[in-house]
Amino acid sequence: MSAVVLGGLLAAVPQAEAAGVTCSANVYQRTFYKNTSFSGSPVRTDCDSGISESWSGSPASGVPSNGFGVRWSVTRDFGSGGPFTFTVSATDGVRVYLDGVRRIDLWKNTGDTSRSKKVDLTVGSGRHTLRVDHVNWTGAAKIKYSYTPRTSATYDRTKPLAPTGVKTAYDTRVRRTTVSWSANREMDLANYSLYRRPVGSGTWTKVTTTTARGYTDPLVNPDDRTPYYYEVRAGDKAGNTSTGSKDTIVEPLPAVTSLTGTYDRATGKVTLKWPLDTEPQFDHYTVLSNDRVDGTYKWVPLGTTKAGTWTTGPVTPDGETRHYRVLVTNDGGTTTYNPNWLDADAVNELWLDIPDGIAPAYAPNLSLGTCESGVKATVTDYTPAPIRDFIGFEVERREAGTAAWSVVLHKAFDPRLDPATATVCDALPGDGRTYEYRARSYDAAGNHSPQSDILATTVTVG
Repeated sequence: MSAVVLGGLLAAVPQAEAAGVTCSANVYQRTFYKNTSFSGSPVRTDCDSGISESWSGSPASGVPSNGFGVRWSVTRDFGSGGPFTFTVSATDGVRVYLDGVRRIDLWKNTGDTSRSKKVDLTVGSGRHTLRVDHVNWTGAAKIKYSYTPRTSATYDRTKPLAPTGVKTAYDTRVRRTTVSWSANREMDLANYSLYRRPVGSGTWTKVTTTTARGYTDPLVNPDDRTPYYYEVRAGDKAGNTSTGSKDTIVEPLPAVTSLTGTYDRATGKVTLKWPLDTEPQFDHYTVLSNDRVDGTYKWVPLGTTKAGTWTTGPVTPDGETRHYRVLVTNDGGTTTYNPNWLDADAVNELWLDIPDGIAPAYAPNLSLGTCESGVKATVTDYTPAPIRDFIGFEVERREAGTAAWSVVLHKAFDPRLDPATATVCDALPGDGRTYEYRARSYDAAGNHSPQSDILATTVTVG
């Protein structure tokens, strides 16, 4: 039974040499020798999908009727492995090897009479190489060989490999999920079982058992908002079941998994960013801001986009916290749940601290007097304590007629006092010069109020 690979299909082998032939998966490469020692270059190389031959004369052009050898070899994936039976029937000499180790040895001239042998052995998981050598000394050349898994639960206790390549697709028209997966590499596969569980639950529910590699879950998602995990398990003919495939989550409604934002001091605008959704059921995002409307705070839509970024209009730098939220709408028209309240734990919600760019509105009062070593400057502000928007005072001084100011006081006021006040004794030499003073308040963000009126005083010559 001979074949070569042509365009991915098996075709009959012409009676001609095919050296360098590459055989398809799990198909033997077969080589013919015009001797029984398998020495020298093979007369012919081709592919054979199974070992079952009966030659009464020459098996191929250039090969003698007697005194020839044929070798089959294949490397294949045995999946999880397990117990197998190797069976061979042949005239004359036949030897069977697994990974180079001889497992069957019938090496005697029998003429036209076949004899057989069967060996039970365990094959490990993964890829292994099989080789069968057959020689014909005289008479007819007959050979049959097979390797088959032992599917009795008495012998096979090896779990199948877990399925791989699990993919899901959610149809918003019917609100159902279709799951597909790759073919399992097991040789004794019986079926697949599909399971589901809601996110947050540890209980799996069997959806179906099937021999196919895909299934549409009949469960109808009531509102497109309930996410489920799916996994697939393989079962073999001995009743062993694999572990589950890697759990695949199906979120019928695409979600914003994180939301970040920055404030640009130069433009006063906030830029929001989030991971762009690539799910097929995605349609668009809606960006919202939590704003005061008619005396209460509400989530106000700023607009919609298909991109993963949004830049707002100018935002007042008031030192307050701004709140933003991004919703997703799928192609079925369902939108992310949008509660009226703030939720600090929601991954699609951002609480962004806006820097304070608003300075204290009014200049403090400044008065000058004398002290032991110079000029006494006193700053006072009469704003009631509960509504003060500053934390300290600053006093500057310069010599009259010059441009440069020097800071002589930068100090927080005593919060226990009302009005707020601070005093500095500015040590100056008694040189008869005239000095000018001005004062302002400052807030925690470093913003300064307008300057007070400039006051001047002359230091008496000492």
